[in-house]
Amino acid sequence: MKKTTTLIKALAFTLSVGFAPLVLVNAQDKKTVISVKDLPKISISSAMGNFYASFNGQQIPTDFLMDNLKKWLGTDSNHTFEFVSAKTDDLGIKHSVFQHYYKNVKVADELLLIHEKDGKVTYVNGELTANINLTIQQPITKAEVENIVNVDLRKADVTFSDFEQVITKIYAGERVDLYSVSQIDALSLKTLQGYMYYIDNGTKKVVKKLEKIHHHNVAPAVKTISIAKKSAVGITPLVTPLLDTQSTSATYYKGNQQITVDSYNGAYRLKDNTRNIHTLDGTGWDGSGSPATGLTGTINEYTNSTANYTAAATKPAVEVHWAMKTAHDYYVNIHNRNSYDGSGSIIRNYYNINFNTPNTPIDGTNAAAIDQQGIVAMVYGSGLYQGQAGYFGPIVGIDVAGHEYSHLMVSRTANLAYQRESGALNESFADIFGTAIEFYSNVNPNWTIAEGIPNAALGATYFRDMSNPNAGSAQIGGKQPDTYQGTYWLDASGTCVPNGIPNDPANNDNCGVHKNSGVGNYWFYLLSQGGSGTNDKGTAFNVTGITIQKAEKIAFRTLTTYLTANSGYINAYDQSKQAAIDLYGVGSNELQQVVNAWCAVGVGNCANLLAVDEATKSDLQNIKIYPNPATNGQFTIESGIKGNADYEIYDLSGKLIKSAEKLVKGINKVNGNGIQSGVYLVKINADGNVISKKIVVK
Repeated sequence: MKKTTTLIKALAFTLSVGFAPLVLVNAQDKKTVISVKDLPKISISSAMGNFYASFNGQQIPTDFLMDNLKKWLGTDSNHTFEFVSAKTDDLGIKHSVFQHYYKNVKVADELLLIHEKDGKVTYVNGELTANINLTIQQPITKAEVENIVNVDLRKADVTFSDFEQVITKIYAGERVDLYSVSQIDALSLKTLQGYMYYIDNGTKKVVKKLEKIHHHNVAPAVKTISIAKKSAVGITPLVTPLLDTQSTSATYYKGNQQITVDSYNGAYRLKDNTRNIHTLDGTGWDGSGSPATGLTGTINEYTNSTANYTAAATKPAVEVHWAMKTAHDYYVNIHNRNSYDGSGSIIRNYYNINFNTPNTPIDGTNAAAIDQQGIVAMVYGSGLYQGQAGYFGPIVGIDVAGHEYSHLMVSRTANLAYQRESGALNESFADIFGTAIEFYSNVNPNWTIAEGIPNAALGATYFRDMSNPNAGSAQIGGKQPDTYQGTYWLDASGTCVPNGIPNDPANNDNCGVHKNSGVGNYWFYLLSQGGSGTNDKGTAFNVTGITIQKAEKIAFRTLTTYLTANSGYINAYDQSKQAAIDLYGVGSNELQQVVNAWCAVGVGNCANLLAVDEATKSDLQNIKIYPNPATNGQFTIESGIKGNADYEIYDLSGKLIKSAEKLVKGINKVNGNGIQSGVYLVKINADGNVISKKIVVK
């Protein structure tokens, strides 16, 4: 059955560090003896077990950490960590990934990420539940699981793959419930539905299903779809590009653009062999297909007697072809990533697909990236809404296409779960890179998403505005928060039930995946362009933009190197700081602006850690807080600061919990009666110099 793990219990493993054999290391030409007790404390940042530990400046050999990993993590012999992969990046930092198992059963989403350089650990992060006490149930059969899913999906021509026994986590407010489940991937091409199902082995009930269809909330009955799943896809061999021809062709929204076509049976088709991109006419697709055949029905080539496509009828298809060329080149040239999967795999585009989503007669107001069970394709609608023209143009804008293409990249890296804050980050990163691709094209780039696609009669001429998330049209779902838990924020706490678990007809956007993505979008805008003001929490901010070229590097590294499936905004805050340190250094302006931009959107503690002078820094760093964990909010701050100082208490979202009180030299007794159990930040200010320390309240 299930076992409930509270956040406080999850934190307990930080206190259960044992001792290991000593090891000698060279530190600044001096031999130093280290043991497990010298390893850095682990910081827990969510009930889902997200954690990190910085090894900066400690010179800990990777071999020593690996030899003593379980003691450091506080896990017993029931827990194992299986090597998954390793790569060394352009900075010379090696990143190794390990999968967590409990009693030889995979704990879904729980990855341990170890980062090292020159044989020394630099940073460790990931997800971990260290105190599992769960009975592993007898698995139910694959046939039983398929029958349960078929009933849920109303037998919509479903195909299945990836049947596996796992332990899954379900967020329920301040606790996490663990289940022994049968996991299976389910795809219906007929209705364009895709889910990862988790069936409790004891009750045979669906306890969770993660949607693989990423909706572009435009209006109650209008959505853009992206189906994405992290899976191994083979590399399609490239055709020798001897037949490729350069073309100047007409797009729908961006005028004449340079594309690549190839010669075919005396004509030219929309196929770029060099980049492995193929654009086809999906008008005849009837919803049929399978993993074995892909999309079937009448699928035709676009052909033209000359290399230059200029006819009005082909403008949307040309826009798709150009957008995918631009997206491909962006990822190769800016992030050294060849195709969405990093392996040069082919991308097929189908324009004018008639979507068959149940209870949503929306014809052609979708765009989708299908990446499930071996089918990889981008599909685009004509804009026809309930049989009527005029509401929307073809769904082929470069930022929309780049957004959907980027969902594929997200699924192959952090694989952010499509619900609550992790889903909001998933959508935000898709917007971030869709916009970055538009700026890379240098064809009238801007900070709105899908400008020109909706008609002004709908109340807006774009879907979302990254520079002002509050400004979107309510009629097409465009009003978003620009502050964490601020105006327009959709409550994503444990009381919010993701669509479909249980069968909840309410349209809550999977607990805010589109609505709450505005926070990440505004963070990226401010980091790129800069800005000042006061956020919804009353915090004044001033961000100096570092350019989109630097911001996109930090965002990409955060996503692809440090985030994991259940990362939320506080994890993006923590890990983007490490990404900035990797790229630009500990004392860099880029790091400071990352912190400032998160402060502006209400995440983090807004501490100006880089402005601390050395003398004050020493005093601040030597401040002691005890006991930790604290009982009923009662603890002591022992300070050696001689000048004026005060302290405040914030939660991990940046919300002020206790207003400023004077901090004197010596012993300061803190009365935190009424503070709920959890992890908090004690922000200490000494004459404008600020530092924060974590305190656990139980």
